Amino acid sequence: MAGGKPSLSKLQQRADQANAARNWSEAASLYEQVLAIDPSRAALWIQLGHCRKEAGDIEGAREAYLEAAERAPGLSEPYFHLAHMVRHRGDLWQGFLAFHEAYKADGNAQAASELALMIGTTDSFDTVKADVQSVFDAADYLELNPDIAQAGVDPLLHYLMFGWKEKRSPSHIFDPWYYEQRYKSQIKPGELPLVHFARNRDKGFRGNLLSHERWFTPKAPSEAEWAALSPARLSSDTRAVVILPVYKGYDETLAAVYHALSARGDAPYSLLVINDCGPDAALNAVLSALGEKGLFDYHMSTVNRGFVQTCNHAINELSGGLDVILLNSDAFVFPGWFERMIAHADRDPRAATITPLSNNATLCSYPVRDKNNLLALECSPAALNDLAGQINAGRAVDAPTGVGFCFYMRRSVIEEIGALDPVAFKLGYGEENDFCMRSLNAGYRNLIATDIFVFHVGSVSFSSTKQANFDAGQKALLEKHPNYPLLVQHHFKADPTRSGRRALDAARLIEAAKGATLILTHNWGGGIDTYLKDKKAEFSANGRPVLLMTVQDRHFVSLFSDEGIFIPNLAGIDLRTEMPLVEALLSGLDLDLVHLNSFAGLSWRFHKALLSLIAGLPAKKTLVVHDYAAVSHHYQLIRPDQIYAGIPTLEDLRSWTAMTMEQAADPCDVDERQEAYRALFASGAVIEAPSRAAADIMAGFYPQAVIKVAPHREDWNAAKLPAILPRRPDGRLRIALLGAIGPHKGGDLLLSLARDARARRLPIDYSIVGYSSDDAALAAEGVKITGRYADNEEAMTHLASLQPDLIFIPSIWAETYCYTLSIALESGIPPVVFDLGAQSERLRAAGRGTILDPRLINSPAALSDTLLALALPAKAEPKRA
Repeated sequence: MAGGKPSLSKLQQRADQANAARNWSEAASLYEQVLAIDPSRAALWIQLGHCRKEAGDIEGAREAYLEAAERAPGLSEPYFHLAHMVRHRGDLWQGFLAFHEAYKADGNAQAASELALMIGTTDSFDTVKADVQSVFDAADYLELNPDIAQAGVDPLLHYLMFGWKEKRSPSHIFDPWYYEQRYKSQIKPGELPLVHFARNRDKGFRGNLLSHERWFTPKAPSEAEWAALSPARLSSDTRAVVILPVYKGYDETLAAVYHALSARGDAPYSLLVINDCGPDAALNAVLSALGEKGLFDYHMSTVNRGFVQTCNHAINELSGGLDVILLNSDAFVFPGWFERMIAHADRDPRAATITPLSNNATLCSYPVRDKNNLLALECSPAALNDLAGQINAGRAVDAPTGVGFCFYMRRSVIEEIGALDPVAFKLGYGEENDFCMRSLNAGYRNLIATDIFVFHVGSVSFSSTKQANFDAGQKALLEKHPNYPLLVQHHFKADPTRSGRRALDAARLIEAAKGATLILTHNWGGGIDTYLKDKKAEFSANGRPVLLMTVQDRHFVSLFSDEGIFIPNLAGIDLRTEMPLVEALLSGLDLDLVHLNSFAGLSWRFHKALLSLIAGLPAKKTLVVHDYAAVSHHYQLIRPDQIYAGIPTLEDLRSWTAMTMEQAADPCDVDERQEAYRALFASGAVIEAPSRAAADIMAGFYPQAVIKVAPHREDWNAAKLPAILPRRPDGRLRIALLGAIGPHKGGDLLLSLARDARARRLPIDYSIVGYSSDDAALAAEGVKITGRYADNEEAMTHLASLQPDLIFIPSIWAETYCYTLSIALESGIPPVVFDLGAQSERLRAAGRGTILDPRLINSPAALSDTLLALALPAKAEPKRA
């Protein structure tokens, strides 16, 4: 010991002793002294971290663990301890990152297990990470999730830890909501949906409704392609100058120039390529060579002016005083575009600016407005441009602003109000909006031409500089035009381009889905959803496209397709103004089969109009009896005062019209209704009833119609049936109901039963596996309600949890099939129904359960006593093992 100071080994020995004795502060101080002399000891930095952690110095512990990791780069232990510490303190993200560093250091198996646990997967971490990486697109993830881009975190790790749980899209081609809904039954517990997709995409599994391909990928043309082009230089015949500012982006820029030339044909425009002193030497060399060949007018700036001043230089000095069209270097035009654009300009001298439709142009975007539509449709962008020219010929709508990717500017307006504002918008981000607002203020119009489609790639940048420039541009725009945001907001709400987008969707659908099967139905949910899922699969197996038209409201319908034909603009069609569109669609599709389920919820005016339209189609037609809408606007044939009175006669139905009909969406004269349906049946439509009971009721009103009994097909092979335990010996009767319990499903009756049980203190407990039309009232009377269930398997899980003694199906109408009865029969729990319709027919055929006198519907107290008196088996007996 020199100079009275302890040796290094003695210091460490004392530190270890203090550590063992849990004297954390003393141990930490001693370790610090040792490490001040010899900081290379990674193991001691770890011990220092432990001591500081136990002493409550979390930041100091973090520093010690990180110092250990720096001293021993291949050692996982520092990160492993750091991970446990920060996770324990609630910082899951930093814990996940530290475990990942531990795993990276030496493949730490414990760290890998912790990572898998934090992700929420039963697969190994390395397998999950590899599978996710095979389909994950970091650039897409940051573009689709700007908050993650701003946070600056690792996109892949964020997706693994949080993104997939939050249903964030990992790329443009994977829609987690769509995928989970479509393939839920095939995704194993503990398997990430994206991992399932990665393992099955080669087997035909779809990551989204639309496509797995990008719609257009620009590539620099070949020498042969350049050689085949004709010049487009300024001359006395030039009608307008297309200005294409360039800076960088080799493939995009050259492809944009090529398309501007190849799409020209005999159109009277010249092409001016102006290079803002771009940094890409290879691009500059090609452009210069092409310019020397005379393919276009080429101007190379000696200084970098910036986008706005470069455009103004071209507009004011290089365009011969003509109208101009600004064309981005990542925008791609197709034949016919210019002729249509200039025709709009010639039709109305008040048109100051004109912007076409595009895949990526905010208020001008198609097929989805205000979105970058980069996934491939069933047709190419060039074909869509041709289709727009045919379907929307001459159609343009007013807008508060255009979009600068392809932007016509009238010369006389430029001379009147000036070109782009280089002072307020020195760095861009709002200069074209400002020009449009100044044009509006001067009495001119800004048009969106729906008969032109131009593809726009759009730049993807996540820099803070770009965001700052954008914010500055928007601030300047708002200072100059305080009303601009409101004008844009009102434009989006009015959506004047919708008719053009609808027309394009309709035309694409007619081209792609001729000979389709059309299913028409309501959107009220219930058993019909199960039926439609099975039916769509059945029809698709026949090789024909399957389309679905649903009633959205009293005068709205929507058209959908699961066949890779993306038609978002055919949702919410307003029949008050757009009935001609529906007529043209159904006629143009040359349908093979119209499968009519229900128009429930649609006003009688349009209900009748669609029946007439369908009757006039040459397609095969089937009406499926899910309710009795063909008989009366009281679809369940229940008297309007909700008193059960048996199956009504025609005279009964006529008398019911004297009562108020607030519940009915489509009230009408019963004879008028039945005459409309008779016309449908006379056109060859076949009635398909899922039960003999439903067929008999329909035959009573339509004796001449062709009626076929066809029970719904159900596949229970994949359902996991939980074990149902023996009855509990506590003397209480536990009754479960299934599904959506509205008044016609016995909702009011259940409320009366629950009140009776509470008033008389009966030993009965009621539960709904599903929901009701008045959850609050039922819950107040002690009824348990699980909420909606996604599928039969989830319903079974709820039943296993509730362990009811019987399943009561209290429908007070003659059901046409009753899917909830299928769940009851499969569960083995005794079902109880009234002697009505399909529910009693099916229960008799099964030889199980209890069928009650329907007169009990109007006597809740007697019904309670009857239920308590039922002789029930001691244990459920499933229909199958």
